[in-house]
Amino acid sequence: MRALLLTLLLALSLGLRAPATAFVVEGPDGTAETAKDNLERAPRWPLSIGSFLESGERGLGGGLEYALDGSLCRLNFIDGATCDDARRAIQDALKVWSAGHPLIEFVDVTGRVTPDYPRRAQDNLTAGAEIDFFATSPRGFQAFSKPSINGYTVFYDEEHPSLVLTNGQIAPGPIGTITGADVHFNRSSCYYLDPSQGQTNCVHFPSLVLHEISHVLGIGHPEDRVGFNLDTDDQPGNEINIDCRAPLKGLKASANYDGASVAHGQDVHRPGRWLRGLSWDDVAARDALYPHCAIQRIERAEISWGAFVIGSGGVFGQSRLARSTEEAEATAQNACRESSTDCTTVSTFRDCFAFAANNNGAYGHAVSPRSDHARVDATLACSERGPDCRVITDFCAYD
Repeated sequence: MRALLLTLLLALSLGLRAPATAFVVEGPDGTAETAKDNLERAPRWPLSIGSFLESGERGLGGGLEYALDGSLCRLNFIDGATCDDARRAIQDALKVWSAGHPLIEFVDVTGRVTPDYPRRAQDNLTAGAEIDFFATSPRGFQAFSKPSINGYTVFYDEEHPSLVLTNGQIAPGPIGTITGADVHFNRSSCYYLDPSQGQTNCVHFPSLVLHEISHVLGIGHPEDRVGFNLDTDDQPGNEINIDCRAPLKGLKASANYDGASVAHGQDVHRPGRWLRGLSWDDVAARDALYPHCAIQRIERAEISWGAFVIGSGGVFGQSRLARSTEEAEATAQNACRESSTDCTTVSTFRDCFAFAANNNGAYGHAVSPRSDHARVDATLACSERGPDCRVITDFCAYD
C-alpha cells in the first residue's frame, strides 16, 4: 500500500514544451516501462456493489462519497465568499468531472461521515469518507511550508493481481485500486470565487478544486511525466477518441501536451480553466482510466486565442478568450487605439504570451504553452537588445 502525493505548484521552472495534446495518468509507483503500460496498470477507483456509507465498500458503487470538513470555513476569500460558497464550488467542480459518465458520480455524505486524514497509509480503510476535503495550515500539513503550493491531494491504493474495469473487461495486474483520497487547501493562501475579482497573488478557488479532482481520479500532471503522455496524434486541442472496449487502442506515447488542460499543474490559479471546463485531454484521461460504452459525448470549449498590440509612447492593448485570431487582434487593436493611433500587432497566439522591455526602448516577446516559460524567453529576447530587461505584461489566451 502506498500514498501518492500530488501537488499544484505555482512556481517558476525552466524547459520548453511544444503545444499539442496528450494526457498522463499516475502509474504503478514508477515501475512502468512504457506509456501504455503506465495506463494499463495505473491505479483507479474499482467497481463495487454497495456504497461506502451503507456497506463499507470503497469504490464506484453508490457513487464516490465525499465529506467536507468544517475547516473549509477558515479559508481566506478576498471576495467575501462564505464557507457555503466554498462547498458549492467543490460540488460544482465534482459535477464537471462526472458529466456524461454513467459510473462516475459523487455523493455528499457530509455530516454522516467525519472527514479524517490518516497519519499512516495502513489506516486509510477506516479514516474518513472515500474523499475528504480539508483546509489545512502550513503548521498542520508539511507540504504547505512552501507558499507556492496551494492544493495538495493524497490518494491511497492497494495492488491487486487483476481488476474488473468499468467496461466489464478484466485488466491483468499488478494493478492498483484507489481506496481513499484526501484533498487539502492551503489556509495561508488567499482565494476568490468571482472571476472578476481576481488578484495576481490569489487563487481562483473553483479552478484549483477542478485541478485537484483530476488527481482524486488518478490523473497526473502531463508536464511532470512527459515520457508517459498518451495521444492518438499531435494535433493541438482536438478530441482523443478512447475505444470503450479497448482503451489502449490507437494511443501512442507523445512528448507534447496541452498547457490549458485542467490536469496541467501550472497556471491553473486563474479562472480560465474553470471558464473553459475540461479539455479533450482531461476527458480522454478520465475515459481511458474508466472506459464505458455508454459515456455521453459532451462538447468541450473551443480553443481560445489571445493577441498583443503595441502603440506609441508605451501604449499597448491585449485580448484573451477570443474565438479566432481575427477577433483577438481586433479586440487588442481597439484597446490600443483608445490611447494611440499608431498600433501594431505583435502576436496572436493560443498559449501564453509575455512582453519584456527596459528603460532604453529595448523589448522582446515570447509565446509558450506555459506562462513561466514565456516570461523567461521574453526576458532573454529583450536582453539580446539591451540590459536590465523586465517583464511588463504576461497572460494566457485561455485565462
